[in-house]
Amino acid sequence: MRMRRVAATAFTVAGVVGFSMVMARVEPAQPPSLDPRTISVRLLLGVGDSKAQKWDGKVSVDRGEVVAIDGYRFREGDGLDGRSAWKARSHLIRNGAIAKKKAFSKALPKALTRGPGTVGRPIVPNGLIVDLKAPADATLSVETDRGDFKIPLADLADGAPHRYLDRQVEAQRVPPRVGLAEGPSVEDFPAATAGHDEATTWVAYVVHEPLGPEVLESFTERPKDLSAFAPKGGGDQVKLVEFRDGRPGQPMDVTGPGLDVWRPSVAVDGHGGVVVAWSEQKDGNFDIYARTYDLGKRQWQEIRRMTSEPGTDADVALATAPDGRVWMAWQGWHDGQADIYLAAVEEKSTPFRVSNTPANEWSPSLAIGAEGQAMVAFDTYRAGNYDVVLQEVRLGREPAEGREIVVADSPRYEARPVVAVDPRGRAWVAYEERDASWGKDAENLVDGKGSSLYRSAAVRVRCIDGGRVLAPADPIEAMPTDLHQRNSFPRLAVDRSGRVWLTFRHRDEAVWGNNVVMVMGGYWTEKVTSLSGKTWTPPQELTRSDGLLDNRPSIVVPGEGPPLVFYSTDGRRRREIEFTPELRRRYWAQAGTPGNVGGSFNWDIEAAALVAPAATGPVDPVIGELARRGSEDYEKAVHPDEAADVRRMREYRVEAGGKSYRFVRGDFHRHSEISQDGGSDGALEDMWRYAIDAVAFDWMGDADHDNGGGKEYTWWLVQKTTDLYHNPPKLVTLFSYERSNPYPHGHRNVMFARRGVRTLPRLVEKSELPAVTDADTLMLYDYLKEHGGITASHTSATGMGTDWRDVNATYEPFVEIYQGHRNSYEHLGAPRVARRPGEAIGGWKPLGMVWNALALQYRFGFQASSDHISTHISYAIALAEEPTRESVLDAFRRRHCYAATDNIVLDVRSGEHIMGDEFRANGPVRLKVHVIGTRPIAKVDIIKDFRYAFTTEPNKADVSFEWTDDEKRGPGLSWYYVRAQQDDGQLAWGSPLWVQFSQGQD
Repeated sequence: MRMRRVAATAFTVAGVVGFSMVMARVEPAQPPSLDPRTISVRLLLGVGDSKAQKWDGKVSVDRGEVVAIDGYRFREGDGLDGRSAWKARSHLIRNGAIAKKKAFSKALPKALTRGPGTVGRPIVPNGLIVDLKAPADATLSVETDRGDFKIPLADLADGAPHRYLDRQVEAQRVPPRVGLAEGPSVEDFPAATAGHDEATTWVAYVVHEPLGPEVLESFTERPKDLSAFAPKGGGDQVKLVEFRDGRPGQPMDVTGPGLDVWRPSVAVDGHGGVVVAWSEQKDGNFDIYARTYDLGKRQWQEIRRMTSEPGTDADVALATAPDGRVWMAWQGWHDGQADIYLAAVEEKSTPFRVSNTPANEWSPSLAIGAEGQAMVAFDTYRAGNYDVVLQEVRLGREPAEGREIVVADSPRYEARPVVAVDPRGRAWVAYEERDASWGKDAENLVDGKGSSLYRSAAVRVRCIDGGRVLAPADPIEAMPTDLHQRNSFPRLAVDRSGRVWLTFRHRDEAVWGNNVVMVMGGYWTEKVTSLSGKTWTPPQELTRSDGLLDNRPSIVVPGEGPPLVFYSTDGRRRREIEFTPELRRRYWAQAGTPGNVGGSFNWDIEAAALVAPAATGPVDPVIGELARRGSEDYEKAVHPDEAADVRRMREYRVEAGGKSYRFVRGDFHRHSEISQDGGSDGALEDMWRYAIDAVAFDWMGDADHDNGGGKEYTWWLVQKTTDLYHNPPKLVTLFSYERSNPYPHGHRNVMFARRGVRTLPRLVEKSELPAVTDADTLMLYDYLKEHGGITASHTSATGMGTDWRDVNATYEPFVEIYQGHRNSYEHLGAPRVARRPGEAIGGWKPLGMVWNALALQYRFGFQASSDHISTHISYAIALAEEPTRESVLDAFRRRHCYAATDNIVLDVRSGEHIMGDEFRANGPVRLKVHVIGTRPIAKVDIIKDFRYAFTTEPNKADVSFEWTDDEKRGPGLSWYYVRAQQDDGQLAWGSPLWVQFSQGQD
């Protein structure tokens, strides 16, 4: 593999010199081709180590040869010596984790299982992948500093892991692999299909060239020019490669470079053509495009635009019918909702709408049976939760509706299905299952009424035979207990013998807060198993599959040989970078992962051969009737009247000052796996699903830390999906991120209405300590001025907060008064505010209370947001004139906003002025208050200048009243705001109105 280049950045004053850390060059002597007969063995060295120890060694085989070795978890100091020897140590992965866990468990007993967590061992084993050409009865000999041992390969034939050397070493066979695309650029989103001949597979994928530097480094001097943070150039390109006889050919350009594309698909037609389809954004709209490679002429046809309606068309899936025609299914966002469509690729035809509900449908998967019937699997939100549906469509010159088969329809989250057809014509569907009431009222690190987005996750497999939904054995139940939780994004295929193959993502670890290495979220790897009779084979890890949670391999069954799987990896675990004082100064202030000559991150594409373990049971799967659970087996739905609550919020209008305002509900402090501490926040797509369906927001912005620690590619993914799901007026998406500094400089969330602004690194002291300078916040304001953004402090009274030493109200016009993941920060004694250090989640810094900012004469609007884990209890509500990006940002800039923990209407006016306004008055101030709750309003407080000026307890859901301030006072400034509280404790905080009295009140 060519090493990833180091890009010099124009964002620093002095520029960036080459990365100075010496990283072990882990370059195995890869086999020249993918040979399924290769025996690949994964060795984990130092299992159970209580301290880091040397595990240097070498390996040999008594018959045959060692073809190659590859490092599995190498860091600086680890390395390979030829094809059979290595230097390696078991590694410390977190500092003080055990002590911290014990202390934390006393304060929050459920935290260890419900929080983002430092899940995993403090010391982790190192590892090797050993590739052998040897007979099945050969013996592998291993010599190490800790002792020598032998592994009869026959021991590993069952595919299960086995222990050696007093259980300090674990050995397991894994699928052999070879690199398909491992260049210096980012290669991602592989899609594959079998070719016309038995030896060929075609793989389409995306190559990305960065816009600006690949990773941003901290500043040591305050820059004078910040214009380069809106970089030009770079972008995506779709490629196609022929994978023949285990070797990738020369990649071909499907498109030109510099584009904005999303997830390609590929199929081979019956006329000697390879069809590639993808979604591409042009002129602000994502549409499906396709291009065919003529195998006979060995040349490309022209690119064809397949869709043209306004709204996003994406997630295209291709399949070939028995008559040789290629069909495509995709998700189309039209008239404010998402549906699944089907159309033939080769001819111009009217798209056939597969789904026919007023809800949103997602994740289409397409397979076509031997008799020409299309099987389209997707998930739907029609029941107020995600269910999986299989729609049969009869294919003729025009598609015709067949029958709908409900695959999964419990109150749980059941989504992202993939479908395949076996040789007997049965459809197999794999999908992901999560908790009931997904995305509803999860709180900090406890259960709440509903569920967080990634508390648990399981993969399910169903067989549809003649309309009956049947169930094989649970693919996870018989696996080791450490594999039972957080299994996601299944992929499925059926080979020529009828064996069902299943791959899925599994979270091995989540490390944050005490980590020794620079990581980005959790450690997910791909596992593979197959159904053999009644049972699934032991799961094996696909080597070099470490990467994002949202990773969707492509499994192909070629004309001969075993199934092949193509998958991407970012190398987060294979190339760990350990903290040093210099790295902390240069990167960690923004939770970064350095780009360097060691390639500490780089998305590549791998290919592996799936070979079933020896001596497995009968191939034909044993399946039985599906035992469905009744609705009484689940908790009652949270927010049963939510549709009406949302409709009331969306229809309400505030008429004031000659303008009409609407309530636009949203959040721009919601994390995903892109954050280094986002191991329990789900995939980026989960965040958008949550916004669109579970909470029905009107606007949304991603808050991942520096959009992935200052890395260009993760920033690009966030930017891309922000456009992908921009669907006004239903959902307006904003470009945002979290920029975190310790107290007193504080964490802030940044928001832009336009795409293309890179995240801003920190301004640090010229020392080995990662100390942010006092001028860092001032630099942030310069950046916001340059690019038209705004910012807001969050968790202001914690160790992530501020003492309000630096505030520029022009660029920081509002504040997070409440956070669902932690506490409220209104004032000591207010609802949901910590009363003492032991109650403060995230630290106790009472100078950061919002009332202290008001005492310093700062004008802040109020908003609430979620951060990690919590769902559905934090709303930032803008009073916007239009459902557009510019209007939403302008509303927050003008402080026309309020905070709430439920769908509570709060309308506060003074004459023609609304919440957030500043105006002059010569007489008494009169407030007109209207509150509509989802339950009775227990209390409404009017707060003026740090005191409760008026309180009423109406105990009804719809409250209207007027109040006049009859206090006598001299000239000067006063502020007023309203807080409403329901009988169930849900709250709304209106932004203050500031009133300048020009003369005294008699």
